Amino acid sequence: MTNQDDFNDRTPNPQAKLWRPERPMGLVRALNKGGWGSRKQIEALVAAGRVSVDGEIVSDPKHPVTPESEILIDGQDLYWTGRRYYAFHKPIRVVSCIADGGGRRVIDEFLPHWIAGLKAAGRLDARTTGLMLVSNDPVWNNRVTAELKLQQEYRVQVEGELGELEIDVLSAGIHVPGLGVFRPLGVKVIEKLSGRTVLHITVQEGKVSQIRRMFSTLRHKITLLRRIRIGEIRLGDLPAGGVRPLTEKELEYFKGLKSAKR
Repeated sequence: MTNQDDFNDRTPNPQAKLWRPERPMGLVRALNKGGWGSRKQIEALVAAGRVSVDGEIVSDPKHPVTPESEILIDGQDLYWTGRRYYAFHKPIRVVSCIADGGGRRVIDEFLPHWIAGLKAAGRLDARTTGLMLVSNDPVWNNRVTAELKLQQEYRVQVEGELGELEIDVLSAGIHVPGLGVFRPLGVKVIEKLSGRTVLHITVQEGKVSQIRRMFSTLRHKITLLRRIRIGEIRLGDLPAGGVRPLTEKELEYFKGLKSAKR
């Protein structure tokens, strides 16, 4: 059962199993395959003297380990916590992976570090905030990002007041240079303020770059872009940087979906 108490409790479940490598291999490779971080992250842990094998601090990232080895990080046993699924509110100027870095913070910093192998299902650029789905289940992540073709809803704030004609053009679809015709599933004006317009845009498996290019074509600069819904999962009042477990109802929603035909 997934609940907030389970999320906050960092003590391993009494039924959780100690994690061990499945076969003999090098230390960094074993920890990487177990989901305890990227090779670069694990090498940094080893270099910092935070990893021990059979009671001895290890400095060699290729140090051999076996299924019988006792491997500790910061003196703590490594437990297999089972499959976990979360909603995450990505803040601005935070990137989805180290490769997007440029010195920026990475979403890994916000995720529960005591759960191995957590990865985001998909990516958002540094300028875009909002809902991301995260799990340590690679099959589920691939299904969410590549197979289901889920609707996504964004809250968009742009400079300038959009007229009715521009709203009609957005709804009908815009030819975006280099990307072809981009047609949202829904366009709804939320409010018009002094010198800006706030909208909700619903797309089918749309990319953030398409939304940005669409408004650029209309000569309106986006000042805020936040994903507020993926399928039936909503961002709600989850604060920026916040993480919450998906509910049983939300997980059942995904189980009931059929993969989209290509």
